[in-house]
Amino acid sequence: MPLYEYKCKKCEKISEILQRNNEKVVCPECGSKSLEKQFSVFASSSAPESSAAGGGIPPSSPGSCGTGCCGMSGH
Repeated sequence: MPLYEYKCKKCEKISEILQRNNEKVVCPECGSKSLEKQFSVFASSSAPESSAAGGGIPPSSPGSCGTGCCGMSGH
């Protein structure tokens, strides 16, 4: 049984709801049936970051946004 994240259009609360067999879902906060399914986001890391060394990719490394080579300059 999949667990989905929904945002209520009435009270704007975000809730995780277990949905069984395509049943209609209701907001657990206000009871509204007007819910919008949210996109799931997951986090992953290819290597652990070291807090002693500053962690992450240095801004001057190839492929990082620090050089402006990603096309997103000015952020």
